[in-house]
Amino acid sequence: MEYKRRDYFITFTMLGLSAAALMAYQYAGALLFGLAETWVKSQETGIFRWFSWLFDSPWTAVLVKYLFVIGGAYPLIALLLCRIPKFKGRPQPLSLAAFLLCLIAAMGTGNVFNLLGNLVNAFFSAFNGRTIEEMNPAAEMMMDMTPSMVIYACFLGPFMEELLFRGMILKRARRFGDRTAVAFAAVLFGLMHGNLLQFFYAAAIGLILGYVAVRTNSIRYTILMHMAINSFSTVMVAGQELVAAALGDLAAVPYSMAFLAFLVFMTAGGAMVLWRFGPIWYCQVTAHNGKKSPWKKHVYWNPGFLLFLGLCLFEMIGYLFL
Repeated sequence: MEYKRRDYFITFTMLGLSAAALMAYQYAGALLFGLAETWVKSQETGIFRWFSWLFDSPWTAVLVKYLFVIGGAYPLIALLLCRIPKFKGRPQPLSLAAFLLCLIAAMGTGNVFNLLGNLVNAFFSAFNGRTIEEMNPAAEMMMDMTPSMVIYACFLGPFMEELLFRGMILKRARRFGDRTAVAFAAVLFGLMHGNLLQFFYAAAIGLILGYVAVRTNSIRYTILMHMAINSFSTVMVAGQELVAAALGDLAAVPYSMAFLAFLVFMTAGGAMVLWRFGPIWYCQVTAHNGKKSPWKKHVYWNPGFLLFLGLCLFEMIGYLFL
């Protein structure tokens, strides 16, 4: 089926607006939480001052953020996309071997593009006087790894992100071709992280997750894979901090060496998997990409995506220079 300019323009505008709505709700949630915390803690008398202890608990921030985004952003996104048809296919199984191959490919690819992101941040740090860690919000989060943050980073975050990017967005973009849908969802996923370091490896990992989603017609495997990737990073960093705190920095050196060796192993393994299976995966996705259309420029050239891009660039510039 050949789609018209209007089909591309409306569909991808609404998909871009959906991603922008998620970011807007995250900004609004952080702002409202900060204002509420300031107001409650400023109360010297009255019943509200007894609630100040809630804002000292890390569980409160995670719970409020999760409920605010799920309860506010996702119903709005569902409303925005309710008139956009989505791809309907029977879910296909994914063997354990195929799952592990895709997981290794995703982690290996992520490591390579993580290195690229660090090089880009190192370039900017030579001009803005900021360290690489200061330009990476994930590093700050890892240094303050509370139990609530572990739950959010390893479980709640991956579930919410896969529900939106590989669920709501990718399924509605698939009628314009699987390759188009996978790439579009991966770009949105990378930009959503709001900083250059995470953009590169998140977009790269998003391509693998997108392939798994279109191969299986399901997001249950991508949710598990996303949780596994985030959990690995969290456990390795948190483990290093625990070893250093319990036994000293010197004792953490062997742990760090083992961590580095595992990263090298996963990177090499990911390269081998992509070398062997990458062309096959690409052909499988491209086979259902449909005919070339002069209107495919509207996949990215539309108000919804440009608004989302503007919000992301604003946040990226903030991490680079502010």
